Amino acid sequence: MKKIARNELLPYKEYVQVHEKFLQRVIAEKKIRRFTLNERMSGLFETRLTVWYQIQEMIRAEEIEREEYLEDMLSVYNDLLPDDNELSLTLFIEIPNQEQLRAFNKTIIGIENSVELRFGDTVITSYEPDSEEEADENYTQSVHYLRLPFTAEQLSSFKAYEGDVIATVNHANYQSTTTLSPELVASLKKELES
Repeated sequence: MKKIARNELLPYKEYVQVHEKFLQRVIAEKKIRRFTLNERMSGLFETRLTVWYQIQEMIRAEEIEREEYLEDMLSVYNDLLPDDNELSLTLFIEIPNQEQLRAFNKTIIGIENSVELRFGDTVITSYEPDSEEEADENYTQSVHYLRLPFTAEQLSSFKAYEGDVIATVNHANYQSTTTLSPELVASLKKELES
């Protein structure tokens, strides 16, 4: 997927005038691209629009106008966009009680390599691109930025596949399965065609 360029960002003062318009577009996009994995987890397949919006909202919230900050944000947020033949998924661990959340996160270390997309006999397994932060061997974060890489053969199979597409958590300490909506699957196929 094409990375977001500096000239695509609206300056702070211009964006605050139009952010409501973009909010409505992002809500509509996320309605299709977000799904519930189980009572503790949800996922969002990122798009250029959802990532662009995150950058613009940071600019708005922090009133950022300095060029070096904008370049830093582009560098960080562009990492959320998938490379060719990949999907980008943000995985959210959603437990409101902080004590329960911390306890649960200690049991799912390695979850970033345990999310799967299944269609027919094909399984695409997630990975998390290298992070600059050191991983904690005793705890995992509540938000993970995952990639789902397809081989050329898998990509061709996915585009032609007409049955249910399943998202699965296949972790030693936690398993869960959900069927993705046809609307979401169609959106993913369209993304992978471009």
